[in-house]
Amino acid sequence: MKAKKFLAAVTALSLTTVVFASCGDSADSSSTPAATTTTAATTTTAATTTTAATEDSAATGGGAGDSAATADSTADSKTEGGDSDYTPVKTFEGYDAFLMFGDSQWLWGNWEGQGEPEATKAFGVDADVTGDGEYTVSITNASISYDDPDEGINPQIALDGDYAVGAEGCVVMCVDILGLLKGDKLKGTGDPKTDKETPGKYNADDLKVELKSIKADGQEVAFDKAKIKYGNIEDNNNCYRIEIYNDYGDTAKDSPIDKDNLAFEDSLEITFSIEGLSE
Repeated sequence: MKAKKFLAAVTALSLTTVVFASCGDSADSSSTPAATTTTAATTTTAATTTTAATEDSAATGGGAGDSAATADSTADSKTEGGDSDYTPVKTFEGYDAFLMFGDSQWLWGNWEGQGEPEATKAFGVDADVTGDGEYTVSITNASISYDDPDEGINPQIALDGDYAVGAEGCVVMCVDILGLLKGDKLKGTGDPKTDKETPGKYNADDLKVELKSIKADGQEVAFDKAKIKYGNIEDNNNCYRIEIYNDYGDTAKDSPIDKDNLAFEDSLEITFSIEGLSE
């Protein structure tokens, strides 16, 4: 597995893979994960390639807390090793909620939900939102470095053997819930749970959503509740978003977290509550 991942990362580096992600709807509220393909041949070095082109297009914009997804998110993935303890869950009874994240170097990139039909940048532990309650979404060392048989290895990681080099800082940290909101501009006719342009069932103002906690390697991360942004923040989809931080969003002007001092090696997990769902 190490040889496979090392060769995959080296190949990706040589091709300078460009990864696009969506997190915002305007110059003020859109971020793009710069294409970053890195690998660490030793425990001390990691090559990083970034392109400005991707920085202009990427911030467009759980099962219940006791579910198996939540349990997986709290595992010490680096200690347990590689991708052996991570299995993507790509079917959902309710709504797919995922943690959108990129660190200060656009590494640990997770830009799509596992339930999205054409997802190629989904490396998280998502939550299946089936009704009112608390849910946890996360990214772990095992998930972010998972060598997906269909999608391949995440191009936005720096590898140290089988593991991703720890994350430092962040450019984007949001929770998106797919398929939820009616929206006013987008009138697609597909399944709203898999087609972001198709209106869902709910108005954002009729839902009560609250960020409950942020944990980095199991340790609480302080945040200012009053500065968190909620709702249908983008005009190019019908997702419900919890914007904790976005380099290209309103939170960049007045951040709820100390983003520069954020650091973790094994996991980042977000717990939130939601009320107002009729299912």
